[in-house]
Amino acid sequence: MNIFSRIKKQIAGNVNTGIFIKVKRLWVNYILPQWKLFVVSVVFMVIFGILETASVKLLEPIFNEVFIDKNKEVLKWVAIQIIVLYAAKGIAFYVQAVAMSRLGVNFVRRMQGDLYDKVVVQDLEFFHKNNSSSVLMYFMGDLNVIRDAVLNGVTTLVKDSCSVVFLVVLMFWKCFDMALVTFLLFPMAFYPIVYFGKKMKKFFSKQQLSFGNLHAILTQSFQGIKIVKSYNMEKVESQRVKDSADVISNIHVKMAINNNILSPLMEFFGSIALAGTLLYGGYRIMQGSLTTGSFMVFLFAVVTVYKPMKSLAGLNMRIQMGIIAIGRIFTVMDQNPAIVDKTDAKVFKATRGIIKVDNVKFGYVPGVEVLHSINLEVREGEKVAIVGAVGSGKSTLINLILRFYDVREGSIKIDGEDVRDVTMKSLRDNIAFVPQEVVLFDDTIKKNILVGRSDATDEEVIEASKSAAAHGFIINQDRKYDTLVGERGSNLSGGQKQMISIARAMLKNAPIILLDEATSSLDSESEKMVQNGLEKLIKGRTSITIAHRLSTVVNSDRIYVFDSGSIVESGTHKKLLALNGFYTNIYRLQFMHN
Repeated sequence: MNIFSRIKKQIAGNVNTGIFIKVKRLWVNYILPQWKLFVVSVVFMVIFGILETASVKLLEPIFNEVFIDKNKEVLKWVAIQIIVLYAAKGIAFYVQAVAMSRLGVNFVRRMQGDLYDKVVVQDLEFFHKNNSSSVLMYFMGDLNVIRDAVLNGVTTLVKDSCSVVFLVVLMFWKCFDMALVTFLLFPMAFYPIVYFGKKMKKFFSKQQLSFGNLHAILTQSFQGIKIVKSYNMEKVESQRVKDSADVISNIHVKMAINNNILSPLMEFFGSIALAGTLLYGGYRIMQGSLTTGSFMVFLFAVVTVYKPMKSLAGLNMRIQMGIIAIGRIFTVMDQNPAIVDKTDAKVFKATRGIIKVDNVKFGYVPGVEVLHSINLEVREGEKVAIVGAVGSGKSTLINLILRFYDVREGSIKIDGEDVRDVTMKSLRDNIAFVPQEVVLFDDTIKKNILVGRSDATDEEVIEASKSAAAHGFIINQDRKYDTLVGERGSNLSGGQKQMISIARAMLKNAPIILLDEATSSLDSESEKMVQNGLEKLIKGRTSITIAHRLSTVVNSDRIYVFDSGSIVESGTHKKLLALNGFYTNIYRLQFMHN
């Protein structure tokens, strides 16, 4: 079975798994829209193949009329032809290479954009199942493999196929019987590629997984560098990196062995074919039935055709890798988020900000409930707090209100509208969320505040910063609002980062505020400054505050106490203390343990 039959069989064999459809999607959606570049590239590839064959054909007059007949006129004409021919070959190669490069850059850019658009709308469950490192591998690894498969694959298939076809035609034209002898011997030179190509496919899959694992280890290590250092984990983490790197190195070595054994094997088997051609051609010349010029044209055609045929034989390996990468990419792009807008979802605008949680049950894993029949209500403009032990379900309720997840049973309504009946964009436009772990982007302070509302003026940004008690420290920075915060806000203190987060929420000016342990990681001085900002933020708005420190919620209109996914108590601070129950125990632990 020849290499092209194997490729056809490989593609056909994957139809049931949807690979053929995905390859077709790649072609229709990303390559055909750039048909002009594609056509230009293909045309000049064909021209290149013709010119390459013509350059071989030019050897005949050089040997017959120049070297043997000593014809000076032909010598001058052949010299001019050589210059023109190779100049034209160079132009053809340049045009097709530039056209294909532009096509590659354009379709990869579009695929990156489409892939990001698909990934960014996935719900949180997707990101829990796929860590950031594995997601990045789709962008940085698989797309590059696809680009290589498309660019080099198309170039090899068209340009090298044309060269092979024209050169083979030339060989049969010059000496039909000698061409038959050559092509009886030549296929053995390409058998090693078919054999080792199967192994390379397995190695490539392992390589991609290993790269993802190493990236994950490095990312976790660098992001958690404080823990690594404080717990003297440098050697442990170093060993993890080395172990992962060893796996990759072993795979690389095996791939190198497979790759590097191909060339000498092909050279050896190719030499057998070449030796056979020389023996038969020399015999014909000695008999006088073949001219030296015709033989040299044939011989150089054999030598020249070897390289494009070798590339075509290696095309299978590149296609195998590309097919794996295409399958991975489109599997992600075909994955729909579990949390989506209904077809008739309404655009929501909160007028009063009343939140009602009615008999809500929820679990992240089927069959395991995290929240059990939760009922609570936040009236217009009320300050409601939720307290309880770690893991009692407090943050889960916030996730459900924001519709990061959907309730399993019951409902959550805002101003009478079920959050599942409105568009997620309009729902979240009406809510300002301040999490415990502040997320800042590696940009300026101003750009991070503008996340709250991108069309805000500089004056509005400054006003929001003043309300969040952030303006003071910002103007003391070297570049003030244009100061870079660093990766994950590394250039700022914990309190400063939280103030920026509050300024962001201030700028959004949403009617509903959700605060999830917004001050739990701050020192007393920073907490006081941030708390002042929070008081301004929630004033006149409906708010839910998850708090660890009871001192921040004693003035709440109502406090709900969570325990093991259930509400066990509710009321004001004074009322809850009078019950002498869960809340009182928490209060005593924090304020009376001394």
